[in-house]
Amino acid sequence: MSHCKAPYCITQGLTGHIGEEMALARRAHHWLTRAPPPPSPPPPPPRARQAWTAAAAAVALTASIGGVYFYRKLNDEDKVPTPPNNAAAEEKKGAPSEPEPYPRAGSEFPERVQFLLVGGGTASFAAMRAIRSARPDAQVLIVGDEPALPYMRPPLSKELWREPDLARAADDLEALTFRQWNGKRRSVVYEPGAFYAPVARLAAGEGGAAVARGWRVRRLDVARHEAHLEAPGGRAATLRYERCLVATGVRARRSEALRPARDSGRVLTLRAAADAGRLARLLDRPETMHVAIVGGGFLASELSASLAERLRGTGARVTQVFREAAPMAGVLPRYLALEAARRLQRAGVELRPDTEVADSEARADGVRLRLADGGALEAQLVLECVGAEPAAELAEASALETHPTLGGLLVNAELQARADVWAAGDVACFYDVALGRRRVEHHDHAVVSGRLAGQNMAAAGPPQPYTHQSMFWSDLGPDLGYEAIGIIDSRLPTVGVFSADAVSDAAATAATTTAVAVAAAPDGGHKDEEAPLKAVAGATDADGRRYDRGVVFYLRERRVVGVLLWNLFNRMHVARQVLAQGEFEDLFEAAKLFALHEDE
Repeated sequence: MSHCKAPYCITQGLTGHIGEEMALARRAHHWLTRAPPPPSPPPPPPRARQAWTAAAAAVALTASIGGVYFYRKLNDEDKVPTPPNNAAAEEKKGAPSEPEPYPRAGSEFPERVQFLLVGGGTASFAAMRAIRSARPDAQVLIVGDEPALPYMRPPLSKELWREPDLARAADDLEALTFRQWNGKRRSVVYEPGAFYAPVARLAAGEGGAAVARGWRVRRLDVARHEAHLEAPGGRAATLRYERCLVATGVRARRSEALRPARDSGRVLTLRAAADAGRLARLLDRPETMHVAIVGGGFLASELSASLAERLRGTGARVTQVFREAAPMAGVLPRYLALEAARRLQRAGVELRPDTEVADSEARADGVRLRLADGGALEAQLVLECVGAEPAAELAEASALETHPTLGGLLVNAELQARADVWAAGDVACFYDVALGRRRVEHHDHAVVSGRLAGQNMAAAGPPQPYTHQSMFWSDLGPDLGYEAIGIIDSRLPTVGVFSADAVSDAAATAATTTAVAVAAAPDGGHKDEEAPLKAVAGATDADGRRYDRGVVFYLRERRVVGVLLWNLFNRMHVARQVLAQGEFEDLFEAAKLFALHEDE
């Protein structure tokens, strides 16, 4: 493909995707609901499409193809349900009583349902909507082990921590709201209780969508189309289904080093709304002056930024402890991981990189963490954010095949595991017709895979393969947000292109050249012969530059398999087209499609 034709080919027929509705709230929270926002210049007036000229430069690249390019314009035209893992650690004082399951007895379940959706989260809710859309009279039963109606998970580590009365409000999830990008409030639950039919209606043979709460499907008998359910207090039920969806999500991975301190009630995870309520109550206690967050991934970093903002001015502090050299080092190229570290520090988070927790001890006033280097860290509250693992017990108990390395329930491209059994969301290990076998843990994936599974279950037409490339978003403090799509893995070679006027480095902004390249490969080395673009040599990713706005391409061979938008919004439709096309003669030209100079 020639350079002159690339922009034309990629920009034809660009459209957004309905599965990305939560990204609107994310963008809004990032730009409009942050408190307090730093001063910023007024937005530029609308401009016509501008002409671009840029010189590309070759730089030393690291053990793979990685590079960061800067360019400037030459004229001025132109966002699963998991079992509550912290039940044993719940402090008795002030803790809400355990709710009764609904329905209260196994005898209240229908003997048979048309569609059984296992898991009370986003994927099941999306599947239910798709089934009811195709077959309005269908019987749909959602079974979830939480006492709540289906609700959205992304606000748990982001917007909810701006709610001042979260400790009380979290006890009534149906009434819990958060502020969106447009200033309006939105309920955390997808639909209120009145939207759903009572379980008794399904038991009477009528149609509708019902939610059984506080119940767990223990085992499926796939041959007999039977589901065996259980609930606390020795409750049990058995029902038959015509078609079943497994959408059990993921649970928090636990660290062996923190096990000794868990019974204190001060070592928590955050995977469910009940966890957020429990954490909020402990944060509100005057003795909570130090919060330690163990982990360096998405959840740990988002939560560090959110809690630092919430605790600002109280005298309490937040420390993030992680074994990597920088936050999110597993997904971001090194120079952006270091930039994320700077942003977190600016937000008030104390970082402890290259630090591993070796052991823990509960004390009267909190938890003492013993570190692998011989040091120690004491905090009143510890958050365990060391990753997640698929909740695949149901699959294993039901003799359904799971993936030995990726984890999760194996399904084909149509999301089917066995006859009349499908899987969607975080627990599904699906075949991606473009990128191979994958398992994805993103909200957008739960929405779209759940919807497709529901459509295929309803048999409204021929079974359709899952071809969607899911996106995700994250926020780190009041002035940094990013969105990404495809395979985002720092072990892959990357090429990053950043707007020169969005790089806060005096030497770079004063440069007379139109483009400067900066190496950014997985191991930090250089390899000129692999440079995909012509360039000038010189800069490194440790030269003090700060990156405010740009795009990063993740490569497998010469194919783009992932795109990350750094402080760039409303461009995911462009990223999808770039990912679909895959190969480019010049990624610098491809980057121009994202209009990096336009700051929103």
